[in-house]
Amino acid sequence: MRFCLPALLPYLFLVLCFSKTAAQATYVGSRVALFDVQILQQKSKALKIRCRMANTGRQILGTKSAAENLVVEFDSLSLPALLRGHESFIAEAVRGSCPKLKPGEISAPIWLNVHLKSREIKIAAGGCAEIIFDTAYVEDWGERTMRLHFFLKNTGNTAAHFFSKQAEPIVNVYFVSGTKLTRGAIPAGSTSIKKGRETLDGLLLPGQILEGSVEISLNDRSKFSPNIALEFDPAQAVEECGRTGNIWVIKLRY
Repeated sequence: MRFCLPALLPYLFLVLCFSKTAAQATYVGSRVALFDVQILQQKSKALKIRCRMANTGRQILGTKSAAENLVVEFDSLSLPALLRGHESFIAEAVRGSCPKLKPGEISAPIWLNVHLKSREIKIAAGGCAEIIFDTAYVEDWGERTMRLHFFLKNTGNTAAHFFSKQAEPIVNVYFVSGTKLTRGAIPAGSTSIKKGRETLDGLLLPGQILEGSVEISLNDRSKFSPNIALEFDPAQAVEECGRTGNIWVIKLRY
């Protein structure tokens, strides 16, 4: 079953992907957009995903000639955070399994087997990673517990290797009275950045964002310490430029 091209396509983020055996893809009429991407199965070197595809080009897709120069677009608004930075591997799977689609047509759900490879990272001379909180917010607030959602961003000029020293970075949570993390802060909980959960391979590229969540108990929260402070602790697992931006405070009424 196929559908007409929806209004979401203007929001698609164009990513030019290429394999090691071909030059960078240039649009010559073959282009496909992926959306509704879901991870069905996850292994160390492979993924099984489900998605839908839309032919946003001017040529019919599903032929060998179309696959060679196929440009792949990703819906940046809904692509699972775990897959960000691995678009080129997904594009390779798309080129091998793209269905026959006329211009403007959208496919039914499609299952793809994605083979993951080691990413080759060039480290700039004198470069370093810098992990900061991009944002954090309350995802769910119950009577006894609270779930927080956070986004960490690498603002440095080289990749962050999270598990290079057999350790896991930690996000600590505290109850605080003001907008700073002080010695009087009350521990509220913590979570670690785990391989296969927040990241596939332990790399966070410059400009890339990592997404996670943590659930805390509200037993020790009081009117004297009503606010929430999140602290990113590299735990000697990540070499950073500095420690600026490692704390995010959420102001809340008691």
